[in-house]
Amino acid sequence: MGILEDKALVEAALFVAGRPLSVKELSRALGIKSLEYLEKLIELIAAEYAERKSAIEVVKVLGEKYVMQVKQEYSQQVVHLMPRPDLRTGELKTLALIAYLQPVEQSKIVRLRGSQAYEHIRKLLEMGMIYAEPYERTKLLRTTPKFAELYGFPSDDPAVIKEAFKKVVHAEYTDLVSKLEGKTTPEEESNEGGAEGEESPDSGAEVTSGAPEDENL
Repeated sequence: MGILEDKALVEAALFVAGRPLSVKELSRALGIKSLEYLEKLIELIAAEYAERKSAIEVVKVLGEKYVMQVKQEYSQQVVHLMPRPDLRTGELKTLALIAYLQPVEQSKIVRLRGSQAYEHIRKLLEMGMIYAEPYERTKLLRTTPKFAELYGFPSDDPAVIKEAFKKVVHAEYTDLVSKLEGKTTPEEESNEGGAEGEESPDSGAEVTSGAPEDENL
């Protein structure tokens, strides 16, 4: 393909991802081997959006990743139009914990929330609320710009989100606070079962508990 087709493909990838992507991720997904070439394509896309004063921007975040997002000055005016996530109580608690602890190992979330957290994480990934990146034998979880927009944050700054969700977690989820502060009861430890070990890279968020979710967890 030519440069116009390659640029369009990169733009499409950034649009559908809904989360920051590294150049290496784009290279693997799109089959474009040259990382330098990919970076130049991203720079062209970003410049085109900036030149036409679009409400959409392509920016570098988290060091070496790129994301396509709504500019901050517009996001607050249109956030009410975004579809609200259809999340159950257990999924919301897992999301709140990820927001509070980010970047946090998936294995830690499973230890705190139990094996049903695998299914929660899978759904949150599909919805674009969080993203995961490989980290040793597990994954690191963070919230996405989509999450920040949906919940009314002025930016996706993890420090701002963590501070806000600290209040939520401490006010609403005393069971999680007890675990975080090392006050887990023997019964809770027993209920966590085999969730103490690290998962292999292949298990990830695709593993489900196979049991009905307890909404009170």
